[in-house]
Amino acid sequence: MNGALCFVAIAILLSCNSHNRDAYDVEKILNKTITFPDDYVELSCNSTKNLDSLMNQNIKIVSYMDNVYCSPCIVKTLKIWQEEIRKIDDNIAYIIVIHADESRKFIELSDTLTLRYPILFYDSCSFVEQNNLTGLLARNRTFLLNKRNEVMLVGEPFGKSKLIKLYVKKISELRKQE
Repeated sequence: MNGALCFVAIAILLSCNSHNRDAYDVEKILNKTITFPDDYVELSCNSTKNLDSLMNQNIKIVSYMDNVYCSPCIVKTLKIWQEEIRKIDDNIAYIIVIHADESRKFIELSDTLTLRYPILFYDSCSFVEQNNLTGLLARNRTFLLNKRNEVMLVGEPFGKSKLIKLYVKKISELRKQE
């Protein structure tokens, strides 16, 4: 019986730590202005969308992945995420930021991809460093930005209906402010 109580206590403690970590991440990034260093490469991925036009839209969702090692894994994730964006708002600017240690391999792979959105690719950590995003949990690396690139929401909504509803609501509010 003591083993079961110990397991429950550990589970509760871990869930509290996870919740505290999410709260810390959100507090760290909420209302912060996101900037995009100029040392990126635009990977078109055979997209019809242009990165410059996406960057100039008033409302954006930005997702970033750093230190990408598994190119096939990232491709699968990107395809899923881009379809999930349609559930939020198909007309929203979706900017994908990637930093990969194996940059040459990833750039070669991007030429074979067909994605709905281009990728903002850095072969350095400049995006993460310039925006002080080091250490954020992976699930907290997606942001809703307003027209001043200020973070309005934090969290990866993909596959999470409550968070998708929150994104949809906030996007509607932002549109009314335009």
